Amino acid sequence: MSCLIYESKDKVATISFNRSDKLNALNDELLNEFNAALIEAEQDDDVAALVLKGNGRAFCAGYDISGTGTADTDFDMRSETDVTELIKKQRRRQKSIFNLARFPKTKIAQVHGYCLEMGCSFVMACDISFADENAQFGDPSVRFGLTTDTPFWYHLVTHRKAKELLFTGRIIDGREAERIGIVTKAVPADQLEQKVREMALTASLTPFDGLTNNLEGFQTGIDARGLAEGWRSAADRRAFGILQRPASRSGEFNFLDVRDRKGLKVALAEMNAPYRMCGY
Repeated sequence: MSCLIYESKDKVATISFNRSDKLNALNDELLNEFNAALIEAEQDDDVAALVLKGNGRAFCAGYDISGTGTADTDFDMRSETDVTELIKKQRRRQKSIFNLARFPKTKIAQVHGYCLEMGCSFVMACDISFADENAQFGDPSVRFGLTTDTPFWYHLVTHRKAKELLFTGRIIDGREAERIGIVTKAVPADQLEQKVREMALTASLTPFDGLTNNLEGFQTGIDARGLAEGWRSAADRRAFGILQRPASRSGEFNFLDVRDRKGLKVALAEMNAPYRMCGY
């Protein structure tokens, strides 16, 4: 595996995103390797808990929007797009989060640095999550004219707070992420790894039958509240947003054109500048 590292020790499997030069931004290759690692951990009877983390300076900066190193350019709203293929792409991309959410063993996220867009979805798909108090959470895809393609925001975060974050793309720290339910606990950076290790070892002691029955009970409850339907509708909304091509409308900031002319860093700075002037 070239985009992540999979390790198993003392009944705990660890998946580490390993595109540190890209802040662990997600591409097709990484997601394919991630799904394969989940299968390996599920089939290994010696694994009782799974830890998800990122190498380098960030947990995960979201999907790769650099225009390089990613095969799936589904966010490029400038090109003609086949609707059927676009929806297939969205559901394929979303499947990695769904697979993690339904993984039948305890899932623990260890978050530091940036945790943006799909990175937040990975964390919310885990059962338990610890974050550095200064980790950065949010989904800035709204600033491209897109919408989240996973339904966790509507189920784990209060509606008013989720609306604020998803309508503005505001970034919050680990302490606020704990207050609103994105993570279980925010801790000082020097305690993060130890807290995760302790939780993983504790979770690995739980008898498998009790664990799986509890996981199924939680899953049944949130599915009954609409999560199951939310998966399909979230992917469809993302696809419809791309088809509307909002960045091509007169007067709106066109991130992709600026990126191609001036580079990714300049495009991000110009996109975020007016939001920062408004306090976001």
